[in-house]
Amino acid sequence: MVRFIDTVAVPDRADRLTIAVDGRGAFRRFKDVLARWPGELERWYEFSNERQRGRTRAWLAGVGYRVRH
Repeated sequence: MVRFIDTVAVPDRADRLTIAVDGRGAFRRFKDVLARWPGELERWYEFSNERQRGRTRAWLAGVGYRVRH
């Protein structure tokens, strides 16, 4: 979440998200705050999905698989 916040161009939004991720329940608060800005929420899902794909590719490469395009 912190890496995503670093990509948010509007400083006020980034500040609100930074506050949201502090402490217990951070993920829920983060998504609740993001829901105020549908474009940012969609960007979060794309960002998160791409990071998951990257981790999956890295894991596969680490165990000897190569992803073909």
